[in-house]
Amino acid sequence: MTDVTDANCDAGADEMIRACLSLDQPRSFFLFAGAGSGKTRSLKDALEGLDTQTLTTLRKHSRKIAVITYTNAAADEITRRVKADPVFQVQTIHSFAWSLIEGRTADIRRWLESNLQTEIGKEQVDHAKGRGRGDAHDKRIKKIASKTKRLERLAEIRAFTYSPVGDNFGRDALQHTEVIALAAHFLTESETFQNIVLARYPFILIDESQDTMKPLMEALLTFEARHRGRIALGLLGDTMQRIYTDGLRDLDKRVGDFAQPAKQMNHRSRARIVDLANAIRRDDDGRQQRAREDKPGGTVRVFLAPNEGTDRAAFEASSRAEMARMTGDPAWQNAEAIKTLTIERHMAAARLGFSELFEPLSKPDKLKDGFRDGTLPAMRLFTHRVLPLVTAQRDGDAFAAMAVLRDGSPLVDKRGIRVGRAGQATGLDVARAGVAALMTLFKDERDPSCAEVLTLVAEHRLFPIPDQLRLCLPDDRPVAQNLADIPAEQGPFLDELDLTTPEDTPPTDTTITQAWTQALETPVSQVARYRAYVEDRSPYGTHQGVKGLEFPRVMVIADDAHTRFKGLASYETLFGVKPLGPDAQKKANMGEETTIERTRRLLYVTCTRAEESLALVLYSEAPDTIRSFLISKKWVTEDEIVMASTDGTYQEAAPQS
Repeated sequence: MTDVTDANCDAGADEMIRACLSLDQPRSFFLFAGAGSGKTRSLKDALEGLDTQTLTTLRKHSRKIAVITYTNAAADEITRRVKADPVFQVQTIHSFAWSLIEGRTADIRRWLESNLQTEIGKEQVDHAKGRGRGDAHDKRIKKIASKTKRLERLAEIRAFTYSPVGDNFGRDALQHTEVIALAAHFLTESETFQNIVLARYPFILIDESQDTMKPLMEALLTFEARHRGRIALGLLGDTMQRIYTDGLRDLDKRVGDFAQPAKQMNHRSRARIVDLANAIRRDDDGRQQRAREDKPGGTVRVFLAPNEGTDRAAFEASSRAEMARMTGDPAWQNAEAIKTLTIERHMAAARLGFSELFEPLSKPDKLKDGFRDGTLPAMRLFTHRVLPLVTAQRDGDAFAAMAVLRDGSPLVDKRGIRVGRAGQATGLDVARAGVAALMTLFKDERDPSCAEVLTLVAEHRLFPIPDQLRLCLPDDRPVAQNLADIPAEQGPFLDELDLTTPEDTPPTDTTITQAWTQALETPVSQVARYRAYVEDRSPYGTHQGVKGLEFPRVMVIADDAHTRFKGLASYETLFGVKPLGPDAQKKANMGEETTIERTRRLLYVTCTRAEESLALVLYSEAPDTIRSFLISKKWVTEDEIVMASTDGTYQEAAPQS
């Protein structure tokens, strides 16, 4: 009998996956793989382990293995590991969805017609119920007009376009949510489409499946059940590490008929950190991991301070110094050698100075996920158009400025840049005038509001204005539908050049417009701080940015008091300082996700990034209550807790055992 070692402990899970990837008897599976378990490695090994006969058969019949990854970086890494073999179609979920529907122009048009008609009907019903000519009344009129115009123009579209990683402007462009919805619709409603997918893919493998958008995951599960035995749907992930609210919450309970291999090892963290991670999830799903024998020890410390009267910068600096002393690792005193994570993004927003931008855009369900991970299309007008253009102009980099314009401004595309008729200006002339006007907003180190910038960009037609933002423009400054609406003395021509875009996320009420109206009042400097955060260029890490990554030293900061936006997560509720509110309790009784569940997941994700040592810095109105909770739950021992003294520093910690 073979002894169980760190190296072969999870060999059975990998063998089960290989058995499922059979052309003769394909079987769907859900691989549970906790933090640091080598989930992505299992995926790579499964692909590399396919026998020659299987690959030869796939090539002979022009079939592929779909591999859906969480990020473009992960897709690039897997593509490299399989030596870019075209039999493996490695993509992100949006790219995969688009590959399924691309070219189906007539079907897409019919779906859009039906969808737009439904949305217009709902808006008209709401409009009929409204009174007077208030702001909501005017916004509904704009929405109805925008949707009606798009509906009328559908017949003109020869082919729909879509970019999974960029902006989607123009009448022929589809938005991210539409591509996901279309793929889900065809997977469940079109028998012809289903047969095409079955003929193309014997295996569809999805990494980080717990975060795959609910509509598409629901459709894939329905599709698999309908054609079981003809295709293997391979799901890899860990429901405890679900980040997005639009993921399928009960995924692990929906795959009862799937093979369910599980990985027990945590190859990342030292034993003490693995023990803490096991304790955190013990009251959730009870799954436990095992640390490597060659990674004993490790350090966990909890630094507790009161909300009131604590100098946070000083307390955190002293906590880092204490970690350096306890661990004997001087790198703890080097901020650049530490990964600082927050339980929720609002804490980082407050510390980095973009709370006013964060607060309104993190509330609406149809905005919050895209805003938090940096993919919200309307936000990209500022992050990927205006900011780079302003930076290039300030740096005197004409080449970079022109690159931004060529990438996003219709004024300088192949139609707009040509010489105007009858001595009119070219699109390039108009663009130059617009850029000059834009820079006046920033003259003498001024920090204009996003609303000022938006209005100027719209007036000068520098970039297309997404519908969500067009609804926020003053009524006396409408966005021209084409350059023909620009006065002759300003510039050209080009009657058919469309500077509008379809709706990014079709609003169903005024909430989205209200959120944008509030957010646009913030200065543009907050956009720059926001972008640095979501691109992981700030001192604070994002959950999306660090998921799957690991760091020797991690400091997790939880600070409910310093947030403007409540409800997403609350560690004081998790730790028993505050009870669940009546609304949250009602949700819990209905089986919906609670604040406690959400906070536990985020805490698990952040803590399990640590390899060697972990510091948890917690601020609370009742530090003693948290101390009692942590000890009673056996998350930490008494000598692992450092309580702040009355002077806002900390009491001497017990020496590391």
